Amino acid sequence: MGVKDLWNILSPVSERKPLFELQGKAIAIDLSCWVVDSQNITDNATQPKMYLRNLFFRTSYLLLHDIFPIFVLEGEAPTLKHRTIAKRNEIRHGGEEKKKSKKGVRSHFNHVLKECEEMLRYMGIACIKGYGEAEAMCAYLNADGLVDGCISQDSDCFLYGAKTVYRNFCTSTQGNRTTSGGSIDEYSMSKIRDIFNLSRNKMIALALLCGCDYDEGLNGVGKEAALKLFKVIDGDDILDRMKEWRTNSSKYRKMEIELSNPNICTNCGHSGKMRSHTRIGCADCGTSVKCSDSYKEKRTLIANELAIRKKALQVENFPSQELIDEFLQRKGSIPTKLDLQWKKPEIVQFIGFMERKVQWEASYTFAKIFPLMTRWQLLNLIEFPIEQRLTKSGVFVPEKIKKIRNIRSVASYEILWLDRDNILKGLILTPPECNKENDEEYPDALSELATIEPQEIVTKCYPQIVENFKALRYPKKKKTTRSRKKKVIDENGEEVQVEKKKPERKKRAKSKIELTNNRKIVDFVVTNPPLTLEESFSSITITPKRQKKDESMKIKKGPQFDRVMTIEKMDTILNGSLERMFNELTPEDFPSDVEDSMEMSLIIDNIINRRTPCKEISIDYQEIKQNSSKTPQVFTDYRTTDTAIFPKTACKEEADEFNLLDDTYVPLDKRVYKPQKRHSSVFSTPKLNNSDDDKLSFGIESLLNGTDD
Repeated sequence: MGVKDLWNILSPVSERKPLFELQGKAIAIDLSCWVVDSQNITDNATQPKMYLRNLFFRTSYLLLHDIFPIFVLEGEAPTLKHRTIAKRNEIRHGGEEKKKSKKGVRSHFNHVLKECEEMLRYMGIACIKGYGEAEAMCAYLNADGLVDGCISQDSDCFLYGAKTVYRNFCTSTQGNRTTSGGSIDEYSMSKIRDIFNLSRNKMIALALLCGCDYDEGLNGVGKEAALKLFKVIDGDDILDRMKEWRTNSSKYRKMEIELSNPNICTNCGHSGKMRSHTRIGCADCGTSVKCSDSYKEKRTLIANELAIRKKALQVENFPSQELIDEFLQRKGSIPTKLDLQWKKPEIVQFIGFMERKVQWEASYTFAKIFPLMTRWQLLNLIEFPIEQRLTKSGVFVPEKIKKIRNIRSVASYEILWLDRDNILKGLILTPPECNKENDEEYPDALSELATIEPQEIVTKCYPQIVENFKALRYPKKKKTTRSRKKKVIDENGEEVQVEKKKPERKKRAKSKIELTNNRKIVDFVVTNPPLTLEESFSSITITPKRQKKDESMKIKKGPQFDRVMTIEKMDTILNGSLERMFNELTPEDFPSDVEDSMEMSLIIDNIINRRTPCKEISIDYQEIKQNSSKTPQVFTDYRTTDTAIFPKTACKEEADEFNLLDDTYVPLDKRVYKPQKRHSSVFSTPKLNNSDDDKLSFGIESLLNGTDD
C-alpha cells in the first residue's frame, strides 16, 4: 500500500522502538490500516468482528500507557483511486460482479468504520474524518505540529507531508521483533533526507515512475533506475524536469547525439576514441597513457535518463498533474487545534455494544472496560479540589489500597473501589464461561471491584487513601516511658511514691589470665612513662642494610668440615657435656659387648692354640715414647695395663691360613679402643692420666692437625 518499493528503500533508516517511548505524545492513527490488518488475519466466519476486538485492545493499551490516540476516518475516495478500489472489491468477492450505485464506492468498508467509530465513542475517544484518504489527514496534522507522529502502513504519508511515521504497531510479547512492552518502527523524514537525499518531491516522482495506489507507473522502470535519476536532478527541480521531457525535445536530442558520437571518448568525454587514449593518452586530460574516467559515470546517468524519458513519452499525459496535485494540494481546511481531552467512558453502553457485535459476556466486557474507567478518574479528577473528588457523582469511590504491586517495573497500587452511585445497576454480571483471559495486568473485577494503578497518579488524586494505607502498613512504634516511681500504701492508707532503682547489671567475671595480663600492662605504663617526641627520635637506631654475600667468594668445604662444625656446635650447646661423657666411658658401660666378645675369644683362642705360639714382648710405654723419634715403624695401640702386646716379628714362619691371625690377634676382652691420630709418622702412646691433654678436641685445629692434606 502506498508507493511501490518505498518501504524497501527506507528500511535502512527504520528504528525499532519500544512503545513506552511514546508516553505523553499525541499520535494520529489511520484507522483503515488497523481494520485492514485485522481482516487479513482471520476469516470473518471464524472470528466475527475481529477488527473491533483488536481495535479495543490496542486502544486500551495506548490509553493505559499515557499515549493519546487520534483516530482518522476515511473520507470520500479520490477519483484517481476508483480503479484501484474496483480491483480490490473484485479480488475480495472472488470475481463475482456486484451491482453498485456508484463506481468505486466503499459501502462495506464505510460500514465497518462506522462500527469502529461507535465503539471508540463509548470508550471516550473522538474521531476525525478526513476529506479524502485518512493517511493524508494524518500527515497534515503531523506537518502542522498538532500531533507528534502518525501510525500508518501506507507510505503515502511522506508524500502528503508527514514528518514522523510509525509502522508495524505491535503489543504482543511473542515473536522475534517484539519487546516485553510492545514495539513499533519509526521513520523520520529528517534521516531520510540526510541519508538518501530523498525529498517530498522526489518521493512523488518515485510514485509517478514506479507506481502507487493511484497510478501504475511506467512499465519497466524500477527503483534502481529512479534512484539513479535522482542523483542527476535536485529535489526542487525533479517534477519540472519530468515535465520538460515532453516539451523540450531539442535538449534531449542533443544529449542523444552526444552519447552516440563515436569521436568522443566514453571515459573522459573529450574528442578522440577510447582505444587511442588508452595507448597514447589524452591531451585534454594531460595524460600520456590512458585518460581519466570522470565522464564515465556521468554518461551512464545521462543514458539512464534518456531511457526513462523514452518510456515516459509512450504514456499519454505523463507526468499526471492530477496525481501531483493529490499529494501537494490540500482539499479542505485543517483544524488549528485538536480536542485531546479523554472523555468519560460509557460503561453500560459499551457492554451492550460489545455483547451485540462481538458476543462478549457482560462480565468479561466489564472486566476489560473497568480499568479504563478508573484510569480516567485518576487523570481527570485532579482538576477538582480534594474535597470534591470523593463526593463527585457518577464515578467509583476508592475504598482502600489492598496491596502494593509492580507491573513491568512500574510501582503500582491495587485499589478496591465502591459503586456508591449504582452505576452498574441493571447489569447482570455473571462469571464468564468462555473468552476468559488471564491478564496479569488486569485482575478479575467481578469478584471485587479492583484495579491496578500507578502509585504516582494515585498519590496525586487520592493522597488521603495513600496516607491511610501507609499508616496501616508501617505503624509508628510508640516510645514506652517507664516510670521509675512505685506507688506504695503506707500505714495510714495513703499512697507514697518510691523511686525504683535500676537493677545493677552483673559484670562478667574476668579470668585470672586477663587480670594478670592487665596488671602487667599497668605496671609497664607506670614504670615506663611515655617519651617525648625528641627522646623517641634519639632512641631510634638505624642499622645498615644487609648485603648479600657473593657466592663466588665462598670457599668450598668438604663434608668432614661440616660434620666437625656440627659436633662443635652441639658441644657448645650442651656446655661440653658431650666431651665429658665420652671421656668417662669404661668397658663396664658395654656389658653385652663384653659377654659376646668372651664367647668369641674362646673360639678364636682354641684355633690359635693349634698353631705355633708367638712370643710376647713386654715394652714399656715410657721407653717407647723416648725412642719414638728413632722408631720408623707404625704400631697399633692396644691398651690393657701398663704394657702392650705387639705381634712378634721373630715368629716362626709357617705356610698357614691363620698365620696372620696368629701374629696379630688380641682377645676382645683385653682390648679397649681409643681414637688415635691417623697417618701419623710418629707413634705416641696415650697418657693414662685423665688430664686436660687427654681431652678430645672437636675444633677446627684438631681437624687440621689430624690431616696431612
